[in-house]
Amino acid sequence: MLCKALKRKPIILISIILVIFMLTIITLPSFASENEISWTEEELTFLDQHPVIRLGVDPGFVPFEFIDENGEYKGIAADYLALISAKTGLQFEVFQGLTWPEAYDLALAGNLDALPAIGKTQEREEHFLFSKPYYYYKRVIVTRNTDKDITGIEDLESLTVAVQRNSSHHSYLLSFPNINLSLYDSVEAALTAVSTGTEKAFIGNLATTNYLIRSTGLTDLRFVAFEAEKEQALHFAVRKDWPELVSIFNKGIDAISESEKLAINNKWIDLEAHLDYGPIMRILAIGGSLIALVFAVSFFWIVRLRKEIRQREQIQLDLEKAKLEADKANEVKSSFLARMSHEIRTPLNSITGMSYLLKKTDLSLTQNMYVDRIIQAGNTMLSIINDILDFSKIETGIIQLENSSFSMDQVIQNVVNIVSYKINEQEIGFRLTKDPQVPNWFFGDSKRLEQVLLNVLNNAIKFTSAGEVSLDLRLIAKEKEKYHLSFTIKDTGIGMTEEQVKKLFTPFEQGDSSINRRFGGSGLGMSIVKNLLNLMGGEIKVFSTPGEGSTFIINLSLDVDQEKEAVHTKILSTDYFKDVRTLVHPS
Repeated sequence: MLCKALKRKPIILISIILVIFMLTIITLPSFASENEISWTEEELTFLDQHPVIRLGVDPGFVPFEFIDENGEYKGIAADYLALISAKTGLQFEVFQGLTWPEAYDLALAGNLDALPAIGKTQEREEHFLFSKPYYYYKRVIVTRNTDKDITGIEDLESLTVAVQRNSSHHSYLLSFPNINLSLYDSVEAALTAVSTGTEKAFIGNLATTNYLIRSTGLTDLRFVAFEAEKEQALHFAVRKDWPELVSIFNKGIDAISESEKLAINNKWIDLEAHLDYGPIMRILAIGGSLIALVFAVSFFWIVRLRKEIRQREQIQLDLEKAKLEADKANEVKSSFLARMSHEIRTPLNSITGMSYLLKKTDLSLTQNMYVDRIIQAGNTMLSIINDILDFSKIETGIIQLENSSFSMDQVIQNVVNIVSYKINEQEIGFRLTKDPQVPNWFFGDSKRLEQVLLNVLNNAIKFTSAGEVSLDLRLIAKEKEKYHLSFTIKDTGIGMTEEQVKKLFTPFEQGDSSINRRFGGSGLGMSIVKNLLNLMGGEIKVFSTPGEGSTFIINLSLDVDQEKEAVHTKILSTDYFKDVRTLVHPS
């Protein structure tokens, strides 16, 4: 019946044939695109010669790639590679036991063939070939919830930012010279540092960061989005001499259907949602157990603690009484020292003043020598009295620092003018250098700074009989208006042993008795220096070798007087201080 109908109506047969033909045309390309890839002769040769590709992976780059607790390679990149392996026949071998920086360095050296989850940067393109992108992500800033000052990349200027070493974000931040970098081997370690307050901020991709924050329970962190930042892409990075592998990767990516890509994405989004609460619940369970233990132990200690509290209250009353008595004694001592210093200074000033006048008269060589010794003894006595008074003020806590505008160049000039007499007298050299980046006008106590520098310089000159003494002022860092300065005072004197260095800042100590007999002094100068620097928020370090000399490094942070610095003509300071050598010799 059908044959007869077809004979009577040939148009029906033609229509059926056309429908079958059209369905075949539509279906075949789709089938071929999913199951067959057209290879070039070079690509086929490569596939035959390199059936296994060695991979370097980031073990903690979740959810893109990571090594799970069973030692298996997992993540978005791993699923893409599994599909590419099925479509191309390539096999992939993951080198485990490596951190991301170690894997990256091995790939740079050519010991690994490819990196499967990596962002493309200009720096990396010098070392690798890159496939087309197969996944996109967003870059974000992470800070603590309480830190509301950071709203964008511009707020990170002059701050230190945590970032994973050798990541695309590491390369990205290198284009911001005013942002200091703190490098970590893993994203989790960097996020933990921000959470604990060790670091101010972290920069990484949104997916990995969000996954780790949720899975590790770092709930005190928040995201700051880049408004101008575009999406970033993940690529396969391949060694430079294998362009065929890049082409194979690209064809493998093209062969992955949209439904397969969607399945991978949904898989890891779902996994992220399910994994959020497991670690948190474990932390809560541990915390609950600890709280229960604390309550149990605290019950035992309550009675004993109450008894100790009563005892400590009595001790506190006794201490307060003793403190009042000590304060009264200090007041009496300070009053006595002030009165006695006045009584001693008056005749001493008369002696030194009359000696200066006597020196201007016609005297014999012997008489001149006697007058010089009188002046020297008087000045030494005044110096000792001043040291005792300063130490007494520091010890009783009544010393107060000024915070006024001053010229650093003038401070250094005053110090140099004072020590130049001793330098000429001892016939040694003096070298002064100042970093041109150090401003001139600061806020602080210039007189106490002069006292510190003068004490250390006088100490260096006193113990240097040959060679030179140097003063070097350098800028070591700056943070907005605060400049971190370093004063280095170096001499070629007698030096100190390790034991003498330990005693250097102890009041009334001078290494050994021979030094006091030979050079004199009260043994208070360096103790005063250290205490003044503590009050000023600075520090002093000493490095010394017996017979070779000593180096004193003073680190001090000062605020710049922006108004005076802006109108300050730097001609004098540049001509006088800019990396010049100033040698002071006897005339």
